[in-house]
Amino acid sequence: MISHISQIGVYVTDQDAALSFYTEKLGFEVRKLQDGGDFKWIEVAPPGSPTTISLATKDFPVGTESKIGGFTDIAFETADIKALHETLSQRGVRFTVEPELQPYGKWFAAFVDQDDNEFFVFQPA
Repeated sequence: MISHISQIGVYVTDQDAALSFYTEKLGFEVRKLQDGGDFKWIEVAPPGSPTTISLATKDFPVGTESKIGGFTDIAFETADIKALHETLSQRGVRFTVEPELQPYGKWFAAFVDQDDNEFFVFQPA
């Protein structure tokens, strides 16, 4: 049986810039950083999360250029969306949707990374 989601990928143009964004602006921790010269494997995650995000370049695998700069299908959860919005905004994170209460009862916001990859953030009602 599958126990959990281990890893998801986000494609970026510059792994070093992405690493800086995810660690310095979002506060994620580095779970894996292997530099093989021509190839770098980077995994980051929110503290305590069992699921990591791999920061992959558009060159691996070939043909992923179209996956940069769009909706990622990744949603994060927070206990205080307004405080998160304030903190991340102060760190330079650009929100595409400000926090708002949705008709289905959850708070919702959206932001982008350095490559305009878009993420959702939810706060349970």
